[in-house]
Amino acid sequence: MFYPASAQDLKLETTVDKTTIGLDQNFTLTINISGAKANFINDPQVPDLGDFAVYMGSSGTNQNIQMTGGTVSITKSHSYIFRAVTLGKFTIPPVLVKYKGKDYKSSPIQVEIVKVAQQQKTRQAPSTQNQTSNAVTKENLFLKAEVSKRNIYVNEPLVISFKIYTKVSVTQYGITKLPNTSGFWVEEYEIGNQPQVTEQVLNGQKYRVAEIKRMTLFPTDAGKKTIGPMEIECNVRVQTRRRSIFDSFFDDPFFGRSVRELVNSKPITINVKPLPEMATPKKFSGLVGRFEISSFIDKTQVKANEAIALMIEIAGSGNVKMIPEPKIKLPNDFEQYPPKVTSKINRNLNGVSGSKVYEYVLVPRHPGLQKIKPVELVYFDLKKKQYRTLRTKEIVVNVEKSDDDFTVFAGGRSKEDVKYLGKDIRFIQLGKPQFDRIASHFYTSFYFVILLLIPVAAVISAWFYRRHLNKLSGNIAYARSRKANQIAMKRLSKANKLLNERTQKEYYAEIANALMGFLGDKLNISAAGIITDEVEDLMKEKNVSVDVIEKYISCLQTCDYQRFAPSSGGFVEMKTFFGEAKQAIISLEKVI
Repeated sequence: MFYPASAQDLKLETTVDKTTIGLDQNFTLTINISGAKANFINDPQVPDLGDFAVYMGSSGTNQNIQMTGGTVSITKSHSYIFRAVTLGKFTIPPVLVKYKGKDYKSSPIQVEIVKVAQQQKTRQAPSTQNQTSNAVTKENLFLKAEVSKRNIYVNEPLVISFKIYTKVSVTQYGITKLPNTSGFWVEEYEIGNQPQVTEQVLNGQKYRVAEIKRMTLFPTDAGKKTIGPMEIECNVRVQTRRRSIFDSFFDDPFFGRSVRELVNSKPITINVKPLPEMATPKKFSGLVGRFEISSFIDKTQVKANEAIALMIEIAGSGNVKMIPEPKIKLPNDFEQYPPKVTSKINRNLNGVSGSKVYEYVLVPRHPGLQKIKPVELVYFDLKKKQYRTLRTKEIVVNVEKSDDDFTVFAGGRSKEDVKYLGKDIRFIQLGKPQFDRIASHFYTSFYFVILLLIPVAAVISAWFYRRHLNKLSGNIAYARSRKANQIAMKRLSKANKLLNERTQKEYYAEIANALMGFLGDKLNISAAGIITDEVEDLMKEKNVSVDVIEKYISCLQTCDYQRFAPSSGGFVEMKTFFGEAKQAIISLEKVI
């Protein structure tokens, strides 16, 4: 019996450096064994590729040991070199290992051997002086849309995730085109500015993967639905090789240049099935998923004209925002006020869940044994593939005679807002009235003149404020420039929360976003499109002094260095740099 390649104490996977191989060219097969017990595994047996490749030898074994939270994780990598000798498409078979009497195997890998290695065209401009050594291709940088399912019912939740797969260094990205989701009700997820990066093997190759957007979609009608592609713009740092005696120096990954890449996901077609039309209940709410309904009242024994609170809660998984207001049937002498609605929505990998609570204020007017009939909810159960009707329990309220003749008025939406007005008949005021002196006239006083001038001043202020708003809405550059400092300070405040040696990279990345974002807003250009090498030229065009330019560029270079080649600087150095970055932004604000 075979067990999955990934177990609690053992993980086995195989990768190749390329899946399209030129005839008579070498390729590397790597076998990775990871887990707390990886050291106890014997060296794996090299798979037989004699049908299409010749074994050239081993390129060595690497071992990596990590300790996280007291847990030790060991990864052993065995690399083997083969030479492709036969044209065609072939399968590298799974690798088998034994552990504690059990057999574990990896996934097979599909490869193709061609006459000439297929070199994908890079999407960056060629250079006559430099030759890019790690060109960006569709194979090492792409955007993939993943959906939880492709056949669903109307209003059934569908989770779609957009992920970047990369084998190159992506320093920044920005969404330039959102996917077309017409025909769907959309629930957005909060991803954050720093998405989590993981490693994943796809088609036998290892990628760094980051999820940049996730949504839950609810189709509004049946038929074939297409979710359009999403487009992002990435800044990719590529290493350049220079033909000089300094080749080894410039081969360092920290040095190089950034190129802009537009990456698109593929459209996805979803088949939306209609809900069963046979035996559709008349009171069907339109909800699809799994729901529950409950009701309770704060007290079952009250006096006439005394307010009570009735709570009805509908909870479950599905389109929570579409939960309709329940229809309650009350005794004729009950007075009902509009409900106070409270919603709670949870978004997770499985979709959307949550609850809606309707709080009604009810006022019984006459004594007696009164009954509030059950409330019904009809929805389509995805698990059972049928309509279900839920009912609350009947509520019995014992209304006693009131001690007084007060009436009740509800000015708000909750029980706490209900207040007594008093008796039906108001008595004539018995107190002493207030008289003004005959010789005194308020319209001749100084305060009356002030009251007359206040509306005039308000109109003038409103005119200037409206002019300011029109300028903000009509002039994007003016709006961005006015808000640049405020946005930059918010980003610096967010960076200050990351002021810790363990979050050093995230800390400097957030400060870099503040610096680049402030410059982009001031110059009305996309922050994602600014390269550090261009910052000096952009500032010189605005006649910025040399001192301000040097300080600003120095801060940007420090951020880049700490993000990609972090030093051993401690908390004091990070805090000092925070003040320098803030002062650089303030200095640039004064001259632009």
